[in-house]
Amino acid sequence: MRLTKYLFLIFFGIMLALCSTVNAQKQPKEIKIKNLLLESLAQEFTPDREVRIDLVEFPPDTLLDWHWHPGEEFHYYLEGEVEIQIEGQPPIIGKPGMLGHVPFKVKHRAVTHVKGAKVLVFRVHTKGEPWKYDFDEHHK
Repeated sequence: MRLTKYLFLIFFGIMLALCSTVNAQKQPKEIKIKNLLLESLAQEFTPDREVRIDLVEFPPDTLLDWHWHPGEEFHYYLEGEVEIQIEGQPPIIGKPGMLGHVPFKVKHRAVTHVKGAKVLVFRVHTKGEPWKYDFDEHHK
């Protein structure tokens, strides 16, 4: 009986340690976003729009939540590999030297696996709006 208790405690301890490891791996990783340019476009050309160019670095094993942007988004993939899942479209598997596009206000997210990724993101953005919205039907 005593041996059974010890075995149970050892088993419970191992399971607790495994659960802690899994939870630590699922913690959100920090995505680095460095704005390289934020410039208003001419009112006569396209009213209330600005250009944003950001350098985005995704760590390995990242799952970015579903979101949308108040702008047309274009990607140039610099390093690593990232899957851009876009609602209603096939995913983009972004690899170095490739280009990608996410249409205006379309729900999407980014996923990395073993490799992280570095992406140059160019957006024609609605002036004064946040750079992204977490997905919420009321904002669309």
